[in-house]
Order: sequence, then structure tokens, then C-alpha cells
Amino acid sequence: MRTVTIAIRRPIAVLAACAAVGALVTGCGAGPGGGDIGAAAVIGGTTIPLDVVQQNITNVLVDSADARKMQQQKPSTFPQIARTIVGLSVLHEATSQLAAKSGIKIDQAQVDQVYGPATAAGKGLGLSQTADVQAKGPLLRDYIGDEMVWSKLGAKQVKTALATVDYAQVADRNAAQALVNKVVAHPEDDKKLFSATAGAAVDAAATPAGVPKDLVLLFAANAGEVVAFPMQSENAWAVIYVKKRVDNAGDTTGGQDTSQLAETFGQLEAFRFAQQAGLTLNPRFGVWEPLLGQISPSDGESSTISAPVRNPKS
Repeated sequence: MRTVTIAIRRPIAVLAACAAVGALVTGCGAGPGGGDIGAAAVIGGTTIPLDVVQQNITNVLVDSADARKMQQQKPSTFPQIARTIVGLSVLHEATSQLAAKSGIKIDQAQVDQVYGPATAAGKGLGLSQTADVQAKGPLLRDYIGDEMVWSKLGAKQVKTALATVDYAQVADRNAAQALVNKVVAHPEDDKKLFSATAGAAVDAAATPAGVPKDLVLLFAANAGEVVAFPMQSENAWAVIYVKKRVDNAGDTTGGQDTSQLAETFGQLEAFRFAQQAGLTLNPRFGVWEPLLGQISPSDGESSTISAPVRNPKS
């Protein structure tokens, strides 16, 4: 039987955009391990190859006219789309490893039941807040499966998680960074440092059901970390020293319904696991934000602050 090869012809604009992305993904720069440019990231000893990430980015450009327009007319804005795609790949790998560790399995037939109607309706995974750029195909399938893992994982653990924290509210990022630096350097002085701020709490018990919605990000942190992030409802920054984490503290819900928190908490557990497993991100993509599970261009452009204390208390 004669084999017929069909050449797929892509518009020149698509090829040019893909070439520009290729420069971003495979350009010069040290990768994980200080020189391995063959990986986008390494998590828990598993490599996420650059060519896989580049293919995902190329797929978005081929499928989305808005993505191509952004790349051509405002090329400085497209790298954030690329970072989002890389971040999704990292988060998927973290979620897959955590699911295996937790004994959680997802039926692909259930993924298909969500994926089919979504794509039939022209819906995808939004990658931009300013343009209609959506991911479909493997990226969307992976994300749907990840959401199912987060829901299953969170349904149990959101009811039993407990953290002991110090908390303060400060005016802005600069004040937050200053307090974080002090606590990181001198965790033994945590009570004095936090108590110097009006409205602070020391050695407070925090549960997913009990903390305000603005503070739920603290559960993405591991014990011994100081974190800071903006609170939308207060127009201020929260600074939190997570002194202790207990995953199975018994029922911590206080009788409250936590079903609406399950998926969010499961996702935060995936963020936390990425740090526990060991995550190295190729620096050409930026820096990983452990509280948000996403990539920012640099430390100075990050949306949150996270740092381990020098001598964490037990």
C-alpha cells in the first residue's frame, strides 16, 4: 500500500509567532541543575522537557487568533502566556505525583464527560485576563483531571488541617517584606516582632473553615515559612509565620460545611507538595510563586512573598 504524506500548511504569521516562542523556550541560559537547557523544570526528580512545553505553546498559537495577534502586535505581553503554560505543566506534574502518593485515581471517562461538552461549546482554559486566549487539547484535559484530584484530596484534608501561626496586617508590600525579613532572621523573636503591629495575633490556631477567605493562601505554606500576600478586602498585606502544620488534627470544621472549600484546598496542597518534592524551575521562565502555583518574571515582580526561617521552631 502506498503511503501518502499530507503536508500541513500553517499561515506564515503562525510560523513566525512559533519561531519567536521557540527563542523564548530554547534560548541561551542555564536550566535546572545549572546548565541543563533540555528541561523546563524538574520536580520530585521528574523532568518536564522543554520540547513538551514548546509544543503546548505552539498549540495555543495555532488554535488562537488572539494569541497570534498578541504575539505579533504586543510581543512583550505574550511571554506571560508562555509562563502560564509552563506553570500549568509544573502544577500538573505536582498534582500527578501527589495523586499517586495519596492513592487517588481519576477515570479518564469522567474527564471526557467534562472535556467533550466544553470543547463543543467552544470553551477552553483561559490563559489571559486581557485577551480571549484559551488552551484546549492536552492542556485542558490535564487541568480537568487535576481539578478532580484537588476535589478528592481536598474533600478529606480540608476537614482535618490545622496550622499554628503568627499573624499581622501591614499597609503595603514594603512593610510586609520588612517584617518577613526580620522574622526570617530572628524567628526566636516572633512574639515581639508580631506584637509590635496593631491587631496582630500570636500562636493562633488556623483552620481552612475558620480563617477569612483572604487568608486561605497560608495553607499553601509549609511549617517554618513566613509568607506575605495582599488581602483584597482590606487593601493591605497579611504577614504570616506558619509555625506548625498538622494534616490530620481530627475534625477542625467546627460543624461548618467545607464542601465549597475542597477543590481550593486540594489545589493549595498541590502547591505545597511541589515545594516538598523539590522544584527547580528553568530561570529563563522566571520564578515560581509557591503560594499561587504560578510563574512570575522575577522576584521583584512577584505577587507574594515566601521564605523559610533560619531556625524553625518545632
